[in-house]
Amino acid sequence: MTSPSPWTESRPPRRVVAEEEFKPLLASQAHDLLMLANGFLELTPEQWTQRQLYHLSQASTDLETYLDDYGAKENRQFFKCRELIAILRWSSAAMSGLVHLHARIGSYQIVQSDWINNNLDPLVRTSALELGDSISRCLKTLRSFWKESGMVWPDAALRVESLGAAGPSYRLMRDRDEQRPEELHTSQAARLVGRFIHLASQFDANKPYRVEDHTELREIMGRFCREEQCRRIESQIHNLQSVYDSEIAGCAEEGNHPALRKLRGAASISLHLFEAATALSHLYGRHKMDSFLDSEGKVILGEIEIGKIVINTCSICAYNVLNETVAVADELLKELTEVESKTLEIPEGVSLHARPISLIVSVVNQHRTPVEAEIEGDKCSAASIMQLLVMAGGHPNVKAIRFTGDRRSLRDLELLFAASLGEDGFDKIPKELSYLVPSVG
Repeated sequence: MTSPSPWTESRPPRRVVAEEEFKPLLASQAHDLLMLANGFLELTPEQWTQRQLYHLSQASTDLETYLDDYGAKENRQFFKCRELIAILRWSSAAMSGLVHLHARIGSYQIVQSDWINNNLDPLVRTSALELGDSISRCLKTLRSFWKESGMVWPDAALRVESLGAAGPSYRLMRDRDEQRPEELHTSQAARLVGRFIHLASQFDANKPYRVEDHTELREIMGRFCREEQCRRIESQIHNLQSVYDSEIAGCAEEGNHPALRKLRGAASISLHLFEAATALSHLYGRHKMDSFLDSEGKVILGEIEIGKIVINTCSICAYNVLNETVAVADELLKELTEVESKTLEIPEGVSLHARPISLIVSVVNQHRTPVEAEIEGDKCSAASIMQLLVMAGGHPNVKAIRFTGDRRSLRDLELLFAASLGEDGFDKIPKELSYLVPSVG
């Protein structure tokens, strides 16, 4: 018999706790959040900072978790309290992303600076203040609920700035020029550009557009702006930004190709927008927002208001920023890659079914630079298994495929075709393509 893991928390059997017994427990747990709320209510939303909003979101997250641990979602008296805390958590997270963007937008190198300054920034500010108004009314509603429930709301205010004054901003001199093998470094920059182009192309399939009609807005939120969709895009943008900061920033290649910084700027702007979109899509999808009213009977943060910010501010602006930067990315890709074309004969006895096509796709995705495949005039992306399967299915007697892309990708594709597209077994795959061989264990 194995001994229990030291990480396994031993808990006694749970018992039902009465509401009156729970109130002092909740009041103790919520004390810091309530004082933080007082600090917010001393100011107008225009005066709130990203740092303050971050603390509000974190404190709300902790309290929502606490309420969930006690089953507040299934309790008639404390369900409203739990939902108000959830609204605070996610709306403050969304506003934090927009305020962060508004504060930092001038530091990003971008393509369309006039549009950014004259359109995006004012729109971001307006959306942030709309969320700020909802947060203020949510805090006041929570305070009313608290007092009506017989719990004590503290008089003291916790002002975030007192936790550590911001003071002057300093940074060390940037004088480190990291040296890397040129082949690897160029490949990393080219991969980043390829990933940027791929990210931007995802928006083209479902190009966002401004929506005012409430019925259409709800339809688009349900089809294209669900939480999992927004979270996936946010993650892709964040990964792109992380690759830049890890592999490109501060290196000689960045100095040789300064336009790379514009890709970083576009990614940063889009990331902040989708941080807000993800938080709001969570509220939209998991909470009945139109059910929660303030003391004046007004919806605290309605579904329509959420939808307009997610679609008309976050999605459209992110699309515009990425789309306007694609031309820069295309030019960079020409500088960073050696594009050529090769016609590769399909080996005798090999047919283009799912397995060999998946290996072609794996080679292309390993290098992460665009490669075009062509069969008898039909063209598609060699990074898409579905596109390749459809194209190959339309040409059952195909004898060769023409590929156009970076020489490194084409070199590996040539090795793959010489190894019968993997149909003779992985032991015949050359060592240069070892990344295709499944790991054992």
